[in-house]
Amino acid sequence: MAKVSFTVNDKLYRKQMRKIERYVNRTLPREALKIYKSETPKDTGNARRNTKRRGMTIVGNYPYAGVLDDGLFPNPPKKGTGKTTGGYSTQAKKGMATLTIAKLNVLFNRFVRRVTGR
Repeated sequence: MAKVSFTVNDKLYRKQMRKIERYVNRTLPREALKIYKSETPKDTGNARRNTKRRGMTIVGNYPYAGVLDDGLFPNPPKKGTGKTTGGYSTQAKKGMATLTIAKLNVLFNRFVRRVTGR
């Protein structure tokens, strides 16, 4: 039976993990806020203006934050304005959080591939 051996460069591994951890703690929250705000529907600008980041959390400090993100607008709309479809805004057809998370996954995977060289 053949003997197989390999070594792991733990110094390189620790360095890569520190880079990834810094990216997750510093860069991803800023990117998340940027993406979330860009996905937020704009009528008067109130929702975008009052969306802030507190640590690792994005806070929508306006009374209709859940309505926008969860698609809780009346269906069909009360007024025939055409601003909503299926309870969601026509500008954010799946809400903002779902799209933000999908884009953050892409950014994170791209960063990990760049750091690890894969």
